[in-house]
Amino acid sequence: MLTAHRVRTSLVIGAASATVLAALLLSGQPRTAAPPDLVSSGDDGMKLTAQLTTTRILAGAHDHHLAVAITAPRGNHRARPALSVAVVIDRSGSMSGEPMQNAKEAASRLIGQLDAADAFTVVTYSTGDEVVMPMSRATDSNKAAARAAISRIYDDGGTCISCGLIRGANELAQTPLTDGVRRIVLISDGQANAGIYDRGELAQLAASTASTGVSISAVGVGLDFDEVTMQRIAEVGRGNYHFVENTADLSALFHRELGQLADTIATDARLVIEQPSGVRIEEAYGYPMSREGNAIVIPIADLRAGETRKVVLRVTIAQAELGAFDVSTVRLGWRRVSDGRSRSAVTGVRAEVVDDARAVAASAVPAASQATEEALSARALEEATVVYETQGYEAAKQVLDQRVQAARKNVHVGTGSMQRIEAASGDAIESFRAAPASKAMKVGRSKAYELAR
Repeated sequence: MLTAHRVRTSLVIGAASATVLAALLLSGQPRTAAPPDLVSSGDDGMKLTAQLTTTRILAGAHDHHLAVAITAPRGNHRARPALSVAVVIDRSGSMSGEPMQNAKEAASRLIGQLDAADAFTVVTYSTGDEVVMPMSRATDSNKAAARAAISRIYDDGGTCISCGLIRGANELAQTPLTDGVRRIVLISDGQANAGIYDRGELAQLAASTASTGVSISAVGVGLDFDEVTMQRIAEVGRGNYHFVENTADLSALFHRELGQLADTIATDARLVIEQPSGVRIEEAYGYPMSREGNAIVIPIADLRAGETRKVVLRVTIAQAELGAFDVSTVRLGWRRVSDGRSRSAVTGVRAEVVDDARAVAASAVPAASQATEEALSARALEEATVVYETQGYEAAKQVLDQRVQAARKNVHVGTGSMQRIEAASGDAIESFRAAPASKAMKVGRSKAYELAR
């Protein structure tokens, strides 16, 4: 369990380091040549960049940050992809009344936005699961049949999230479409208490489902669901995570989710980052990661046209010999939505080991530094949520105030990025101050999820 003292200590050290770096940058020391940035434009124009926050590092074992940016190309798809969508609705007893009615209306509206080139299914779950509408093409007659079937859904029983996931995936396996995007939209208002309810096992199920080409967006509604589990399902499921306090907002969220699906050009994406001798990836802020031999693997949510996604990693580098060396090779793999073919991009990360701290400061990479500040602020939001739960509002606020001050001292953080950091921290602090604890924790983790990406 993280303590407020440990959080404050780590943030003060980080702030002090940022202050020293800023002072060196502003000291008027001359800049010297640095190793060039390595940028890869892979298949279909996918752009992959991987950069340390400085192109020079001091000799010895040190913690560093590596910022990976993925930018999907714009306008290279002729039409939106065909969609195979499974709407998986929690109908447990806690959904009784207005929540159930809102969920049913939102599902009906989502289906109404599909066209005959798409396919869909509607599944409900409580203690068990039920197929309300089998996988079908989104013709007018099938959509009318689905709306009638949805109107008959009733609330009852417990919460078997695994039942809904498994049934939704099985239905998607029956889609009549041979290509396009396959997505489960999972809705839950409670904590799993039937079927698989261990958090790790549910994440394993979601990851296994995603490995078949089915991504999962997880929507937590109300204030009683397990946000950690739902967020984890979305992360390993390569979809999106949403927190919806009021089920009346589900229709707008479904509309946004469907719009994002329509813009999707790459699915089944994952980063593979090599760890040569002396280099170790310690963590990926806001992302799950697994180790495969000398590499780490990070699942990436489906990519939309023109979208930029960031992944920031904490890296330990033990390199005592002066001179340039290759830090890592970064590979991105994905499936092209238009035809289902596997595509890839690869880039390298280089650095120069020096014994001059001023040369290190002069080699700062602004884009990587800015991405890192956002990722560190996302981490602080997660930490503050834990501190709030155990020590209360004032301790949580102190964690976030210190992190915002550290970000402000970084001369490379632009106005837009600083505004995102301040807005996310401010929203969390306000929730910690005024909202019920169940809501405050969901707001904090939701803001961390958004800022990390």
